[in-house]
Amino acid sequence: MENFTGIILAGGKSQRMGTDKGLLPLNGKPFIKHIYEAMKPIFGDNIVVVSSNAAYDAFGYNRIEDLISDKGPVGGLYTALKQSKTKFNLVLSVDVPLITTELVKWLVDNHDDGYLVTQVQVGDKVSPLVAVYDRALRTLLGEHMAGNQLKLRDVIAEVNPQTLIIPEKWEKQLQNINTEEDYKKIQK
Repeated sequence: MENFTGIILAGGKSQRMGTDKGLLPLNGKPFIKHIYEAMKPIFGDNIVVVSSNAAYDAFGYNRIEDLISDKGPVGGLYTALKQSKTKFNLVLSVDVPLITTELVKWLVDNHDDGYLVTQVQVGDKVSPLVAVYDRALRTLLGEHMAGNQLKLRDVIAEVNPQTLIIPEKWEKQLQNINTEEDYKKIQK
């Protein structure tokens, strides 16, 4: 997929978890590795990790730091899209370690190029951090950061996104692992 970059947002403070989620082990390897391996068959080495945590360098991934710190997902996405050399960018947050290549491919294949954002939905929950973003959105993200408007959903609402309903067989893959309780559930 030469017109796509894979992006993993791993810059969160992980306040509810108390430790960097991307480095938590699951079935013998860290979250970040599960996500990277799900993306690799589609994007090859054209995958970027956005994080200020140098511990990610141990994996040999291409890591970039936020251009402007403490701006949450809006800042991480802005950084990623500014650095991206491709029109389309598949973005995953580091807290979806159950995601598979099959679901990633489905999202890329069902993205309509006419939209600046293609996000997914499970039940009534929309996931803007499991989504395809057009690089052109970096301008709007920059404007929101300048005004300190840091709600990603507000940015997306301005561009009339495409929303794909995740098939039931893949719903469990989109569990956000944000707390100790969430983490314990997926280890069973």
